[in-house]
Amino acid sequence: MAWPTARPLLGSCGSPVCSQSFLLLLLSLGWIPPLQTQTTRMSQETTFLHAVNGASDFASLPTGLFLSLTCDELSGLSMEHAKELAMTVRQKNITLRVHQQLRCLARRLPKHLTIEELDALPLDLLLFLNPAMFPGQQACAHFFSLISKVNVDVLPRRSLERQRLLTEALKCQGVYGFQVNDADVRALGGLACDLPGKFAAKSSEVLLPWLARCRGPLDQGQEKAVREVLRSGRAPYGPPSKWSVSTLDALQGLLAVLDESIIHSIPKDVIAEWLQRISRDPSWLGSKLTVIHPRFRRDTEQKACPPGKEATVVDENLIFYQNWELEACVNGTMLASQMDLVNEFPFTYEQLNIFKHKLDETYPQGYPESLIQQLGHFFRYVSPEDIHRWNVTSPDTVKTLLKVSEGQKMDAQVIALVACYLRGGGQLDEDIVKALEDIPLSYLCDFSPQNLHSIPSSVMWLVGPQDLDKCSQRHLGILYQKACSAFQNLSGTEYFEKIRTFLGGASMADLRALGQHNVSMDIATFKKLQVDSLVGLSVAEVQKLLGPHIVDLKTEEDKSPIRDWLFRQQQKDLDRLGLGLQGGIPNGYLVLDVNVREAFSSGAPLLGPGFVFAWIPVLLPALRLS
Repeated sequence: MAWPTARPLLGSCGSPVCSQSFLLLLLSLGWIPPLQTQTTRMSQETTFLHAVNGASDFASLPTGLFLSLTCDELSGLSMEHAKELAMTVRQKNITLRVHQQLRCLARRLPKHLTIEELDALPLDLLLFLNPAMFPGQQACAHFFSLISKVNVDVLPRRSLERQRLLTEALKCQGVYGFQVNDADVRALGGLACDLPGKFAAKSSEVLLPWLARCRGPLDQGQEKAVREVLRSGRAPYGPPSKWSVSTLDALQGLLAVLDESIIHSIPKDVIAEWLQRISRDPSWLGSKLTVIHPRFRRDTEQKACPPGKEATVVDENLIFYQNWELEACVNGTMLASQMDLVNEFPFTYEQLNIFKHKLDETYPQGYPESLIQQLGHFFRYVSPEDIHRWNVTSPDTVKTLLKVSEGQKMDAQVIALVACYLRGGGQLDEDIVKALEDIPLSYLCDFSPQNLHSIPSSVMWLVGPQDLDKCSQRHLGILYQKACSAFQNLSGTEYFEKIRTFLGGASMADLRALGQHNVSMDIATFKKLQVDSLVGLSVAEVQKLLGPHIVDLKTEEDKSPIRDWLFRQQQKDLDRLGLGLQGGIPNGYLVLDVNVREAFSSGAPLLGPGFVFAWIPVLLPALRLS
């Protein structure tokens, strides 16, 4: 059998023995280049093949050779050689292509890297690694400290890889709600630009300055949240009526989200000075300025209040004011002092919206409780975001507004009001709990975990199976303890029927104790148990817990948390159930060469060094025959 394209590789040695030795050398290195017809390409591959003998040889290769590597060639490398190649790329400061090279090279790296090895890899390459490779607080923190230095825009916005990095980075930082601090944002680096709008609403002081510097537009949810924060006057920029030229400079990328109501609140002399300055600054010339400039310009032309129309009292005359006259002539302080009269006259929705804008300008940090007590039906026009800024301490204030909200489909406002009251140290008495009866108890998941401690245990009697579906693990843990307290006088089947809704917060010890009472837990409840509590249970303990429902494990064996539990059990114990469950720890031990195992899992050629050397005795006779 003649291989013409291989002859240039043999040099002066053309004997069969020499060709056999060379082929074995390639096999033992775990890498076989695709045969090419072009002489120049063969020369590059020959050079690269010889460099595979050690990391020191990689450094001597020309940069152009790295840049021309294909995904097939990178996939053919053993894991050790892939690691050495990646380190050389970092040392030589070579920028590889995203799709054809970085992604392929990342797939060939070992699944376990030391901190020193991680530090030696190209930063862009880290974006394509699975964060699950770095379990434990110290390892993941170090990994994401490196990610924070990378330009994450190498990955498309909202790509699956970028979303996975953000999710794991938040988990590593211990962020499970929607609040982040300055340290969290710095640790996230460019990933902070992808935080959903809820984070901007709850962590505006630290997040908005970061979002102002993000490349590219914000998504719709982020824009809405940022706009609400800016309109409300919360930190870090304060109310628009107090903004200066330097504030507008600091807003940078956030200027594009400003609407007319915000722009109308900014002092006109500030807008005029800022417009004059940016018109002379070439750095502002571009698409942003063309969008923002007309809106700011219109604001400087806003009309003044006509003589004699300055409003000093809320009466029927205001009904006949044009909208621009209400904007120019009505004072927020006057409105607040006569809030009871606002509810007496048939103002239009647009007019009431202008009144709200005036009140928001006057009280950018949230309405005082003296005004909240007088809101009456005006409460219907207040958003949950507004309510979260209030400081409500009186139960009478809560009861008054709850009465106004009856039958008005204001669940979100009511939940925000009660949460605000609880945050201020208030307690839920029977009247407030009764007023909440018509609202689904899913509102428990909207309270902060700290506020849950103020919920009376008696409320647990009202909770239904679906009410806790969106609760976090921390919420479930607190509610489970409250439920245990509420149902402590029950026993047997009656106790289990009530506590079942809350078992997502039960510990492993609680589940073991429950199993001793033959509760016959159904599979739907079993699937809602937290993984950490479940995986430590033995097969016998789960059998006691499920009773006759143990057979349902088979239909759910490929789903979490059943799958997670199966992986922790001995297969021989699972076999005793006679259900055909698979996925347990094998009986006995099976040792596989790591490169072969990885090859099976990734679809790469089975040509790791250990695998090839094992087959050399078989290959030799075949080569002699050729």
